[in-house]
Amino acid sequence: MQPRPPRVPIASCQRASMAGLAAAFAVATLAAMAHATTTGSPPLSPSSQPSSSSYYAAVENRLPAGGGMVLVCRAVGGDIFTQWSVVPRGGVPRGGRRVLELLVDAKTYGWVTCSWAYQGNYVGAMPLFDSRWPEAKRCQDVARGGLCLIVFEDDMVRLETPGGGQRVLGDLPVKRCRRHWLLFSTECTYPDHPHPYAGRRLSNAFEYFGV
Repeated sequence: MQPRPPRVPIASCQRASMAGLAAAFAVATLAAMAHATTTGSPPLSPSSQPSSSSYYAAVENRLPAGGGMVLVCRAVGGDIFTQWSVVPRGGVPRGGRRVLELLVDAKTYGWVTCSWAYQGNYVGAMPLFDSRWPEAKRCQDVARGGLCLIVFEDDMVRLETPGGGQRVLGDLPVKRCRRHWLLFSTECTYPDHPHPYAGRRLSNAFEYFGV
């Protein structure tokens, strides 16, 4: 009678099988790493992608009145950060500049809307910046000169981008009045303007503070 082969416990078979699988997985992992090293880095995973985008612009007041102008702004679909805490609520003196940053989710968009006051003239729902504008991507890299300008000048507001690009945001309704009183002016007219107003023209300060 031939001797029986030794019995191998089932647990020992499972351990042997698992050890073989682990060895095969390790070899496959090393091979994949070697392939990635020779062919270049693998693409970033979704979690490694930037989660937000920033846009930078400097608001400049070049209007002639010495009293300056006032902007009351808010961000929609993002967050707005400002220099010196003057904008979003505060005055911008003549010749003054205030830098703002719009921070939005990388997967969506955001914009800045403002109310504007200047010498008894008022505008509501003024679109100051929008990340969907084609020019907006030029306003993202400050280190390489990517600081855009939002200029109030000649009864108009416009966006200027590095390299000479420009986007007219609209005209400013600056009325011409014959008589001026302490708080009110009379016999006023608005001059012709080649572009639509940059926002909704408001009749008086009561409407301005109500928006």
